[in-house]
Amino acid sequence: MALLNVNPDAELRPEFEVVKAGTYAMRIKGVEETTSQKGAQMLKLNLEFIDPAGTLTNLAGDPCKAVGQLFDYVMLAADMQWKLRQLTEAAGLPWTDYDPIIDLPGKEVQVAVKLEAYEGEQRNKIARYVIPKTG
Repeated sequence: MALLNVNPDAELRPEFEVVKAGTYAMRIKGVEETTSQKGAQMLKLNLEFIDPAGTLTNLAGDPCKAVGQLFDYVMLAADMQWKLRQLTEAAGLPWTDYDPIIDLPGKEVQVAVKLEAYEGEQRNKIARYVIPKTG
């Protein structure tokens, strides 16, 4: 590898913070089809918070300085499509055949975010997709 030329003025960004559990507006940045460790077909979703970090609250009750993206895995097997249906309807799409790789990116959805312990620390995880009420 060649010598790396660093920018001495590069900003040091703060670490990503964990937000309080709650329902948040998120945008689907990307969707890819993948296979689980057990060989099941699933979708891997990459979601970002729509609201700016400073408007979100961290676990200490302070405004967040930086928030990361959340990833979610949605099973595709016919007998495991409950979360796929939640996602589809939360994104405003009809529950019928469609191509999630093409149709989901860019969609905005309401997401219930929970806290989960991982290696001794709290992290955010998607609990479910919130289907808008009609009528």
